[in-house]
Amino acid sequence: MKTLLSRKLSVVFLIVQFLISAALVGIAFYVGFIPLKYIVALIVVCLFLLAYEVFSQMTDKTYIVGRVLCALICFFYIGGGYYCVNTYSAIDEMAGQQVKVDEISCIVLKDDPAQSIYDTKDYTFGILATNDRENTDKALAEVQAAIGKEPAKTEYQDNDTLIDALYAKDVNAIIINEANRSPIEEYYKTFSEDTRVLNTHKVETVIQEEEKLDDITKTPFNVYLSGIDVYGSIKTTSRSDVNVIVTVNPNTKQILLTSTPRDYYVPLTVSNGIPDKLTHAGIHGVDCSVGTLENLYGIKIDYYVRVNFTSVRKIVDLLGGVKVYSDYDFTSDWGPSFKKGYNQVNGKQALAFCRERHHFANGDYQRGRDHQHMIEAILNKAMSPDILPNYADLLKTASKNFQTNMSTKEITALAKMQLNDMSQWTIKYANAAGQGASKTTYSYQSRKLYVCVPDYNSVAKITKRINKVLEATPESVEKEKAGSSSEEDKNTAMPGDEDKAIK
Repeated sequence: MKTLLSRKLSVVFLIVQFLISAALVGIAFYVGFIPLKYIVALIVVCLFLLAYEVFSQMTDKTYIVGRVLCALICFFYIGGGYYCVNTYSAIDEMAGQQVKVDEISCIVLKDDPAQSIYDTKDYTFGILATNDRENTDKALAEVQAAIGKEPAKTEYQDNDTLIDALYAKDVNAIIINEANRSPIEEYYKTFSEDTRVLNTHKVETVIQEEEKLDDITKTPFNVYLSGIDVYGSIKTTSRSDVNVIVTVNPNTKQILLTSTPRDYYVPLTVSNGIPDKLTHAGIHGVDCSVGTLENLYGIKIDYYVRVNFTSVRKIVDLLGGVKVYSDYDFTSDWGPSFKKGYNQVNGKQALAFCRERHHFANGDYQRGRDHQHMIEAILNKAMSPDILPNYADLLKTASKNFQTNMSTKEITALAKMQLNDMSQWTIKYANAAGQGASKTTYSYQSRKLYVCVPDYNSVAKITKRINKVLEATPESVEKEKAGSSSEEDKNTAMPGDEDKAIK
């Protein structure tokens, strides 16, 4: 001991190692996603290495080697702590995002003399009478503040009559939510070339908080996965082209992926009973999509996760590509070709795979299946050791390209559960069916659009399947595996559904 105390530098090394060890253990407890058994093992390792360092400094033969080893151990500890903190920060940034952003624009024809909203004092503004009226009124309030008086306005029932009025010069300017630009341009091909934006008013709205589960690791739950049809900020409001309900039972390790066609013809929570395309619910916010699907299936959706085009491309690229299964040979409208079977795809190809529907006889139904295949492919890759080289970049990208109302505590609890038992999960598929038709909608009341009229028999079957997963117990799952499933269980199976296992 006297030899150790006489080597003051050795004492400094040992104190530094002790403090860094203690900090690492503290971080492991703080982040919440590391199981206790691993923390106990970490403590044992830290104590063993610290004891070794103490003894190494007591002899002339080992004290130099011991100092070098101490430096390496501290470096390793710091790296581990950094990754833990970085992981937690990324989860914290992604979690609990309860804000949506609407961009409300004042638009004039390209040759209009006005250069800003200050030049619109004598203008008449065309607006939608009811659709998104709250945001429209906020934009009009900004116009009023600029011109010093209440602007003259004419109300229209839908986007078609509103756009027609602008082209006919029945109004001088119109107010629209930029989330409507894409559907407008599907019919008015040159709308963006024919018009100019005088002003854009951004509206940030806090999404209503849902009641949280007592323990997400023991209580089955539903998550709404929404894929919006834009690039850029994940907070931007837009149509939801991917509508997947992920039913998770943490007790039985079962996941049911239920896909609902984007064109499903259903009443939205804001449409006063008038049916619309499900995709248009996204324009009114993720809470509208959640409420609409809850009403359709008669279930409660506990959480949501939103992704967009940018999310898919970046995440798949950072994963180093994924292997996705294709049910058919086809060439996407966006260029890439795919063969039946497994295909190795990068981010651009993955996005093209998910967006394609025109080359399939069953259109949006098959696209829903492809979304399920892509989710499975991403989960398989994300759970493999191959992601370790890009781990930090992957977390950073995920935090900026995913939006969820899950809390940091809930996400870390799920991660901790999986790390603790490393269980194998079973994935099942369900797809809502329907019949194509041409009908007017809440968003477009003056023109018929292609819609998918729900097959409510398939909707009822899906509701049973969702409830079956939510209510399942480990005992009931074992009984089903043994071939003793009830007749009702058999009747809830849908054509083309498969069970997939992931680790």
